Amino acid sequence: MSNSIIEECFLITKDDYVHMMLDRKKFFTPKENKIILRILGIIAVCSGVAAFINIRESVYQTICWILLILIGFYALSYYDVICPSQIRKNASKFYEANSKFLQNALTLHVGDELFELTSEMHKVCVPQRYIYKIIEGKNTILVFFDKNEYCFIPKRAVNENDIRQIVSFAGDKYRKL
Repeated sequence: MSNSIIEECFLITKDDYVHMMLDRKKFFTPKENKIILRILGIIAVCSGVAAFINIRESVYQTICWILLILIGFYALSYYDVICPSQIRKNASKFYEANSKFLQNALTLHVGDELFELTSEMHKVCVPQRYIYKIIEGKNTILVFFDKNEYCFIPKRAVNENDIRQIVSFAGDKYRKL
């Protein structure tokens, strides 16, 4: 292996795994989707409130307007509240079900031109030119080898200097969420 710039050992905790899933979802969700859903939510709430105030000819219409308002609030809160809550729940269940595989000690080596992550069960060794993208999230660093294959590094496992070295290693393949 080339000269190591970074060499760290760490374990993946349930919190690390949950944070990775949240950062991954944030990376894969286009901003346009969030904007469109929020606009639709605002339209639904405003329409529902206006109709509720002005048109109450029957109990069924009133119920429909209230449902429209609730759907609008659901759309408004989906990406900020509902989706992260579901991700936390599902990621926690997955981690607990697969903790045997996820709780192996990992060793990270980042060299001048090589990224390597090793555990008891797996070894990933990828030259820098084959790294697809490196994404720095709030609590994790996602290292993509292509659009679907990736690994992650919890930020708590590396220091600020290591993060700067990873950014330098990634070059133009780096993106911050």
